[in-house]
Amino acid sequence: MKRFRMGELYRYARPTLPEEPVIDGLPNFHYVVADPGQPTLQLERGINAPSATRAVDGERLAVILLSSNEHKRGSAENPWHDTLAPDEGFARYFGDNKLPDVDPGTTLGNRTLLRQFDLHTSPDRAKRERAAPILLFRSSRKGFKEFAGLGLITGAQRVTQFSEQNGGFFTNYLFDLAILSLTKEDESLPMLWISDRRNPKHDAMVANAYAPRAWQQWVKYGSPEIERIKRRVARYHIVRRQDQVMPASSTIGKTLDTVYRFYEGKKHRFEALASLACESMVRGTGAGYRRGWLTRGTGDGGLDFVGRIDIGEGTWGTKLVVLGQAKCEKVDTPTGGVHIARTVARLRRGWVGAYVTTSFFSEAVQREVHDDQYPVILLNGASLAGEVAKMRLAGGFASDQQFLEHVDAGYEDQVSSRRPEEVLWD
Repeated sequence: MKRFRMGELYRYARPTLPEEPVIDGLPNFHYVVADPGQPTLQLERGINAPSATRAVDGERLAVILLSSNEHKRGSAENPWHDTLAPDEGFARYFGDNKLPDVDPGTTLGNRTLLRQFDLHTSPDRAKRERAAPILLFRSSRKGFKEFAGLGLITGAQRVTQFSEQNGGFFTNYLFDLAILSLTKEDESLPMLWISDRRNPKHDAMVANAYAPRAWQQWVKYGSPEIERIKRRVARYHIVRRQDQVMPASSTIGKTLDTVYRFYEGKKHRFEALASLACESMVRGTGAGYRRGWLTRGTGDGGLDFVGRIDIGEGTWGTKLVVLGQAKCEKVDTPTGGVHIARTVARLRRGWVGAYVTTSFFSEAVQREVHDDQYPVILLNGASLAGEVAKMRLAGGFASDQQFLEHVDAGYEDQVSSRRPEEVLWD
């Protein structure tokens, strides 16, 4: 039986050669998706879907394929890159609008995903049975695709992005997805399921007979079941060095170099930028964040800035103090674990640490944080530069230098001797 296997790399070649199981020593994508009598499934765009199937019990979309090109990370146009984290059970995917003055809900890909969002979040089982599975793929080089999982759309929100090439700021959609467990299927997805969903003679129940166990559980019980059926891999979530330090020639690499050079000779003032970046990063996850203040340059005991994460509201809400440390360090030198330990030592019960650096975190440091279950947010150099790019574009600044000068100009007004817990009272 043809199937896609989690984490396996597939050759996406031209010409397609759907009769060839293997091309260049790798499974042939077009062989796996080949379905006699049906147009081939493709990954030519970010959001791909076949024509709707007019089945005996009504129209349904058989499948949607999402493709994310990781080689575009750190590019000039888009610091808002997709996040695919199959081992952690989630993905965040940006839609296909890239033009100003266009309703983002009218573009083909966004319109397709928004229609499925209604089905994926419906309390009506009949609607869930018609919902299209989302197959996620990612690639780091042209002509090769890695299968990254089976997804459900759990959220959709409008966001502002920027493209100098296409005329400036524009509105787009950001979709949140849960990636489902394929444990019962030996970490693979049978294409017979997709073939049955494309067969107009099958009603929805028959078309889903070969669906993975997790998908069937979701169809039966709906959204409350998602947390139980999400994919989870019990292992260290180590971020590789190359994913924390972008090439110096990339736009993100150049931004990071500008940041480091700007604060040379006045590294204590880097904490103003670190505080802003922490706020931007936390807000980007959908959580509420309130910036507090910066500490004085001496005698801070490993504390550089204070903030607050707000969860919920009213009687079912809570507030978490954030203690931040900012280190403007050489880009190619890993940050020391002793600095993170100093931040952790200041934490009280229910508080969260944040460590922002222009450098990267070694595997040993990440393992220590994981093993000791430190409640610490780690923001590495590449992520910092990405947040700087977002904030610069959102603020309309012409260059990284201009944005950094703006941030630095407000440094003195943010410095305070207040105690960290006072941020809870603001």
